[in-house]
Amino acid sequence: MKKRKLLIIIPILIVIIAFVNNINQNKANDINTINLKEIDSSEFNLTTEDYLYDFNYAYDTLEKYYPFFEINKMAYGIDWLDNKKDYEDYIKESKSDSDFYNRMNDVLRDLNNWHTGLIDESFAMTLYISYYHTANADWRHDFSKIYEKENVRKRYNINNQSIKKYIKENIDNPSEDSSDIDNLTTDIIIKDQLAYMKVNSMLEDLYRKNDEITLTKFLQEIKNYPNLIIDIRGNGGGDSRYWQEFLLPQIINQNYQTINYSFIKSGEINSKAIKQEGYRPDTDSFVKNCDFDEKTKDILKDFDYYLSYEDYVDADENTIGFKGNIYLLVDEGVYSSAEMLASFCKETKLAKLVGTRTGGDGIGFDPLQVDLPRTGYVLRFSDGLGLTESGSINELDKTKPDIEVKEDFTTTTKPLKEQEIIKAVIKDAGIV
Repeated sequence: MKKRKLLIIIPILIVIIAFVNNINQNKANDINTINLKEIDSSEFNLTTEDYLYDFNYAYDTLEKYYPFFEINKMAYGIDWLDNKKDYEDYIKESKSDSDFYNRMNDVLRDLNNWHTGLIDESFAMTLYISYYHTANADWRHDFSKIYEKENVRKRYNINNQSIKKYIKENIDNPSEDSSDIDNLTTDIIIKDQLAYMKVNSMLEDLYRKNDEITLTKFLQEIKNYPNLIIDIRGNGGGDSRYWQEFLLPQIINQNYQTINYSFIKSGEINSKAIKQEGYRPDTDSFVKNCDFDEKTKDILKDFDYYLSYEDYVDADENTIGFKGNIYLLVDEGVYSSAEMLASFCKETKLAKLVGTRTGGDGIGFDPLQVDLPRTGYVLRFSDGLGLTESGSINELDKTKPDIEVKEDFTTTTKPLKEQEIIKAVIKDAGIV
């Protein structure tokens, strides 16, 4: 009898343990529990040979994984891989670690992709904290482990003291120059007719305390307005959950969805992402049977895996159910997860886009990261080629506005109502 009970209890315990482990694996990590061991803080003392070694390591990594070499040829006339000898000669002239850093970013700039480059010290801490905050089971959490390597920690001054200082100044008690101050600003351009909000960056949940307060108050004020402008000009991205799970769900009065595609190359450093995201290996079959044009098909043939997935935004139960017109202001500074918003609004017609063509590279997942073995710098680069439901390669075509208005937003000091892009919205909305 006891034996039988034991046999019953053990499976139950196994199930309970597995359930608890699964919860822990999928629970966001508490950044306040980070406790790194002390490391040697001696200088690197690197040589030209070391700089060349790391250049070639970066070159080989990009040759294997980078998705946009053909796009770069088509859009900018640059055959990056063919320029290897010139780049090596340029790297050989590096006089110091900082000079190597600058020269490498010069070389990588030829790829014309803002996601691709060596990470600087201030951004390194942001990336470490953000990816540490993700669940252990998520493939993105592995990026945080890169920043815990000794060489990388030395390079970017990552230690328990610098981590605590960063959390205190940027998350717990952000100072006036912190990124989440005035990230979301609001205005009434024409009372009872036209409301306005500006989003400077797509902040992760750790950083959006002020945005939550501002948005809630503003939406209650303008919920019955007939027109709303969401201005994302100059927004270089961040976390797509900002608009997918925080911003739009509180505004819209219905659910929206579209199909996107992502294409990547095979390899060890993205194998976990391939498995977790559900990429499929039958790219040849997909390309053969899809309805995209021949130019697009030729580009897609270079990839080993593809993924078809639904991007969606569901209205929150507490949404204001906005029934008016939504206008999204865009320009070439719209990139990454902000570009994803622009593309989503264009494909679903959730909002009318006004401005100039965007910057691109917004469809897909987080860029990959690898550390350079000798210098300790981290190379970040785009991993996948994104394609919209309508067949547009996002990195090549970007997102074209519905109403084109050319205006130098970065230098204008005009009040909102005097800006040409706002005038275009007023005209389209039929506001007298």
